[in-house]
Amino acid sequence: MRYLTKKQVVRFNRATIQEHGGNFTPPDNFLHEENLDYLIEAVQAEMFGAPLYPSIADKAALYCYNIICNHIFIDGNKRTGLAAALVFLNLNGFDLSININDHVLTDFIIKIASGESNLEECREWFAENSVEL
Repeated sequence: MRYLTKKQVVRFNRATIQEHGGNFTPPDNFLHEENLDYLIEAVQAEMFGAPLYPSIADKAALYCYNIICNHIFIDGNKRTGLAAALVFLNLNGFDLSININDHVLTDFIIKIASGESNLEECREWFAENSVEL
């Protein structure tokens, strides 16, 4: 299993702001850096030798949900959360179903950001909409 590094997630944030606009405060645009440190460890965490987040969907959801809801960055959290989840999926031989268009994806991310979706619902969404390459 391949995981994202802190540096990669910061790069995703910088790239999404450069591409789509927003505010980037140097050096790394952090609002809550400690939440990213926690996420990087949590996604790989084990208890009694078993992963706390065993499936690809569990881990993709954790990246997406935590970056968005824990306000890791000053700006760009929704785009960064989505980018982190998608890159993680790709690194591990998965992608979203071809049925997922921009409208569906936007609605999904807005539900998370507005508090209408919890981590479990996010996990279920990735489980239903991720396909092996």
